[in-house]
Amino acid sequence: MKMLAYKGKNQLNAAMETRAPKPNLSLSLRNLLLTEITGDILEEGPHVKELVDKIRAENTFYSLRKREAYRRVTGVDAGSQIIPLASRQYAVFGAMAYSLHDGRRFFLQPESLSQPYSLARDRFPSTVNLRREAKLYETAIRFLEEHCGTELLLIDGPLVFNNVWRNAGREEDRRRLIDAVNGLLKRCRRLGVVAAGVVKRPSARYLIHYLGLHDETDLPDSFLLLQALEPGQRTDIFSARTAMRMASGGSGFMDAVEEPIYSFYARLTGEWSIPPIRIDLPTFCLSEIDDVADYCYSTSLYNGVPLAIVKADEEVKVTRRFISDVYSEIVTRVGREVGDVSQLAPYWGEGEWMGA
Repeated sequence: MKMLAYKGKNQLNAAMETRAPKPNLSLSLRNLLLTEITGDILEEGPHVKELVDKIRAENTFYSLRKREAYRRVTGVDAGSQIIPLASRQYAVFGAMAYSLHDGRRFFLQPESLSQPYSLARDRFPSTVNLRREAKLYETAIRFLEEHCGTELLLIDGPLVFNNVWRNAGREEDRRRLIDAVNGLLKRCRRLGVVAAGVVKRPSARYLIHYLGLHDETDLPDSFLLLQALEPGQRTDIFSARTAMRMASGGSGFMDAVEEPIYSFYARLTGEWSIPPIRIDLPTFCLSEIDDVADYCYSTSLYNGVPLAIVKADEEVKVTRRFISDVYSEIVTRVGREVGDVSQLAPYWGEGEWMGA
């Protein structure tokens, strides 16, 4: 009997060992990503190195210094959040100017926007983006009108706009944005304020086009410059408008900005995962390029972003947690005044973060 039991146990163990493992989707996805991404990196590595060598050969890099030439600096940023209810989409957005030297906070009345799903749903985010960015530049204009003394104005956003913006939203919203940018640049020129647009996560290929390398790669400037620039270095200035004309025979939406804009990339941190930022300057500020670059480098204490931009971003950020709290208040008020809160049902799948 003991022999039979022992034999049966061995057979069971052998069967368990030879049984095919259960299919596992997560494991399959993991293996796919490991294979695909590692394979692409290994395959593209030599070409990336070749492109980096060309960029280094065809561009002059400058070393930055930890130097702050400006004492009165203001950062301006904008924030937004879309609230998808089952009935329609809502959005709220606003902008904040933060004076780093005295802690002054300035903002205009926030705005809201709503749209039923019967209209083009995919155009709603682009409309929100246009109005939010316009609000940013309008806030900067009003701040300069009402508070004098700013030496350097750092805008969390571009001063040049690629043709993606040409088809975004409605014509009146695009015109509002361009009018706000042109109005700000005119005001800065008149007041003698140095204006710089800081693009924290650039995805454009302006420098690649400018250097004539656009036929050799579809990679963005920031990725290649992460390999090419050492921490504490910047590129020479270049014209994005000229680059796009060289590439396509016209710069389109860029021409709507009346003041010529020049740009450079700067790597402000040694963190391997943070690409260089792009800084846009109008022509009347080009004599300040070294001072602006050094100031941004000196105050980039967090994730390679100048401190004035970080502070403005902290003040204006519209988080999902904040919207969730407000949504809960709305549910309570409607329930108290109407008794039925079913009209506040969130779009399916969005209820969790909205506190429903």
